[in-house]
Amino acid sequence: MTALKTRALLVLTAIAILVFISQSAFGAAASVKKSVTPMEDGRYLIKLKVTSAGSDIYGLRIIDPEASIINIYAPRGWCAITDGEDFLARTFNLPLKSGRPVEFIIHSSTDKINYTWSVSGKMKELGKPETL
Repeated sequence: MTALKTRALLVLTAIAILVFISQSAFGAAASVKKSVTPMEDGRYLIKLKVTSAGSDIYGLRIIDPEASIINIYAPRGWCAITDGEDFLARTFNLPLKSGRPVEFIIHSSTDKINYTWSVSGKMKELGKPETL
């Protein structure tokens, strides 16, 4: 009976380790935290703090179905463009490393944020698009 308990304990431990590894491998590639501040002119200042969850991030894409983005600011070493509905930011030599957040600033005509965001590595998208 002791051998059966030992074998069962080993199998359960192996399953727990596999579950932990699969969650970290298939989890989100990044996290995005937002803060919204009203400005004097009736617009809103939106700060997006992006943090990598393991992989180097070279790109950020935000889709705004309301097309409320007026202006954008990217951190040093990043280039960002927008047409109001689509926001793209990319870097060549200063990727976002794990645990080191980068802040993007957006001026918006509304505080109703329903952005869909995704991040990418050097050549491909990391993870799946998520809604903020």
